[in-house]
Amino acid sequence: MSTEVSQSLSIAIMVQRALNLVDERLVDHGLRVALSVDAMLERSGNLCADDRRDALLLALFHDIGAYRTEEIDRMVDFETESVWEHSVYGYLFLRELSPLSRLSEAVLYHHLPFGRFDGIDPVVAHIAQVIHVADRVDVFALSHPDGTREQLYLQLEQAKGALLAPDAVDLFLETDKAVGPGGLVCENAGIERLLGAYPIPDGDASAFLKMLVHVIDFRSRHTVAHTMTTAQIAYSVAIRLGLPEDACEAIYNGAMVHDLGKIGVPLTILEKPGALTSDERDAMRMHVDLTEHIIDGCIESRVARIALRHHEKLDGSGYPRGLSAPDLSEPERIVAVADIVSALAGTRSYKEAYAGERVVSIVGGMASDGLIDRRTASTLIGDYDAIMREVDLVCAPIMSAYERIQEEYGTLIAKLS
Repeated sequence: MSTEVSQSLSIAIMVQRALNLVDERLVDHGLRVALSVDAMLERSGNLCADDRRDALLLALFHDIGAYRTEEIDRMVDFETESVWEHSVYGYLFLRELSPLSRLSEAVLYHHLPFGRFDGIDPVVAHIAQVIHVADRVDVFALSHPDGTREQLYLQLEQAKGALLAPDAVDLFLETDKAVGPGGLVCENAGIERLLGAYPIPDGDASAFLKMLVHVIDFRSRHTVAHTMTTAQIAYSVAIRLGLPEDACEAIYNGAMVHDLGKIGVPLTILEKPGALTSDERDAMRMHVDLTEHIIDGCIESRVARIALRHHEKLDGSGYPRGLSAPDLSEPERIVAVADIVSALAGTRSYKEAYAGERVVSIVGGMASDGLIDRRTASTLIGDYDAIMREVDLVCAPIMSAYERIQEEYGTLIAKLS
């Protein structure tokens, strides 16, 4: 990732791949909606460049709150009137934890019936209404694979003025007809074209990566700050070990993406209060392979190896490849230890948070047994309290954002339903 544009493109690709793992019916849905939204807004010409760029990104991520399978079942119904959970959660999430907070209300209202837009900022309303139409068009294509454009147009006309905004429907029809044979529904340009025209602004790429991390961690109340905790522990240990700056940066970045594949693990497994069955354990372990799928070609190879080897053990008893000490670099060993400490020090569905004394005892025992790196473990144990204070400082804003999201979620659901 040698330039900011290539970095922003890589992160957007990773976000899209991750969201595709939520449910096979939504594969590339966000990308197709974004393509339609972009074409419609280009034709309308009534947004400034910054608003149009943010509208495109909001369309790309408009279903970022869709983690509940029972709601996805409703989302693929063209005339659904009860899809508020993902709209509310997606809005709150984007407002609190992304660079798109300025117009994030468009995601909140992207299923709002046309007649309920009084008092909403006109730019937000326009973007929400355009996303709504583009979303319903793609849902029609998904649920009616043999449907014709005439049937689609009829559905839109029937929803016009009630569910869908007349201006947004007319804008889609004009744009679709102008595209020619197949129309926008068959548009197949990739995300590269979109972000080539609207690259993520300088400095925002890392913020989008953190947004993706929070998408995964926020799936379970037990893992809200797991990734940031792991990354900060690993970075703090690397600094204390005197590793070069570039190695410390690679360690931090590898830890940041190490659990992305957990978005493809069922929530019933992530939240299970008791021991996992053999099949459930295999499904959980698949998160490493899914992480590899998400990051493939998007990050440098040494960072990828750090991310993908965080469950390997020095004696070869780890997974997924059963690597042993000669195969594992010091940065890879550091992140493996940091991940263990983060899990021990945090709550899980099957355990409470362990006190510091117990954490260092377990880590020391694993080092003595030849499972994890002794030098890393010794450094961590020797300065455990200071390292965890650094972690608390980094994670405090995340926990505050999580609490705000939980507090407002129910209120907004009641207001919109």
